[in-house]
Amino acid sequence: MSALIGAKDWANTVLGPADKWTANLKLVVSTILASGFPMAVRWGPDFAMIYNDSYRPILGDKHPWALGLPFREVWPEVQKTLAPLHEAILSGTRGAFFAEDLLLRIQRHGDRWEDARFTISYSPVPDASTPTGVGGVMITAVETTNRVRTEEALRASEERYRSAMMLGRMGSWEVDFVKGTRAWTPEGMALFGIDLPDGLGQVGGHSDELRQAMHPEDRHLLDRYHGLATDQDSFPAEYRIVRPDGRMCWLSGYGRVLDRQADGKAHRLINVATDITERKAAEAHQRFLLQELSHRSKNLLSITQAIADQTLRHCTDLKEFQNRFNGRLRGLAASNTLLASGNWRGSSLLALVELQLAPFVDLRSPQIEIGGPNIDLTAEAAQAIGLALHELATNAVKHGALSVAPGRLSVSWQVDHTQNPEALKLDWRERAGPAVTAPKRTGFGHVVMKTMIEQAVQGTVEIEFAAEGLHWSLQAPATVILL
Repeated sequence: MSALIGAKDWANTVLGPADKWTANLKLVVSTILASGFPMAVRWGPDFAMIYNDSYRPILGDKHPWALGLPFREVWPEVQKTLAPLHEAILSGTRGAFFAEDLLLRIQRHGDRWEDARFTISYSPVPDASTPTGVGGVMITAVETTNRVRTEEALRASEERYRSAMMLGRMGSWEVDFVKGTRAWTPEGMALFGIDLPDGLGQVGGHSDELRQAMHPEDRHLLDRYHGLATDQDSFPAEYRIVRPDGRMCWLSGYGRVLDRQADGKAHRLINVATDITERKAAEAHQRFLLQELSHRSKNLLSITQAIADQTLRHCTDLKEFQNRFNGRLRGLAASNTLLASGNWRGSSLLALVELQLAPFVDLRSPQIEIGGPNIDLTAEAAQAIGLALHELATNAVKHGALSVAPGRLSVSWQVDHTQNPEALKLDWRERAGPAVTAPKRTGFGHVVMKTMIEQAVQGTVEIEFAAEGLHWSLQAPATVILL
């Protein structure tokens, strides 16, 4: 730039011949040329530009054309932002100006626009020959575009990292065994419910915040994990913690030795952990379901075997056995299907009654009357009562009220809150059917309707073979009702 400035015909510029320049202008030009910082001077009312070698990259393709030209011609795109500052400094109405990472939208490579950032300092240059005593503005401008972009990218990356850690319920911390300190990340402290102002904790002793946070039954694992760091560079960890609100959480972590001391012992250790409480709960629930499945399968097989044995015992031929056994299995399957739809937690008594009657009669028929409070039965009670209802419906269709058009069937229930414990009463009452007489021998239907259900629900069954129709009633304790 010294060579360009020396060779330029300044007589054809607004500054005039170089030998006519004021001493202050010559001094400031010498100063900026001697500096390694990007510097320029904008002189006179037109702010004619002179700059040094370090300033050239800022100009881009505008160099060397910009040398000696007015500021407004070289940088027309920034006049709205910067021209008032130049005017105010030249007029003496304001002093120096400083801005860090100032964002300017510029064109320095053809017609391409770009967003660039600069840390700038504008200083007045004294000159007694001017009316205001200020001859121009000395510019120091360091472009910070790349640094700002890098910092923004780093912040975005850190934000993504922190978001991933938070969404994954993860946290990390670093242990320095030599200093006896533990440095926590904010995510690590949030995971453990620890609040340390500077994120710096203590390893060992009564003040060890990690040991205090761990479940008392798992604290011995901390010494084991630290012992592993002596022999291994990395190792997994799984343990429980107790948060300040008393909630227990399961954590799964991983530790890795960053460097070792001269004797081989671990110096620094980094740890990462994630909350696996939901996974542990899901595993426990899965184990429970498998146990429940095993229990229910055995129970179902036992009931099926009992049905088969009792049906065979009271049948005279294979065809009769097949018909009765298949019908009873369908009744059992219907109850189980209803229970399965509710994840075997239980069943609505109304739904159970309707499901068992539907294969035998149109529920919209005037023959049928069903009613009672909205209650849910336990799975075991629903299974037993379902079998009894199926047996009652089978008999009603073959021999009872549902075998003739005038016949009527009423199924009702109520909960007696005066009982201690409160009791369920379920009534099956047939009317206007064929004449009813007590059976001469006790068959499997009677076993299902009385003996089996009494044992299953710990209740009492009464069967009345009244002339007007069969009356069956069940009195069961509150334990059959889901509260």
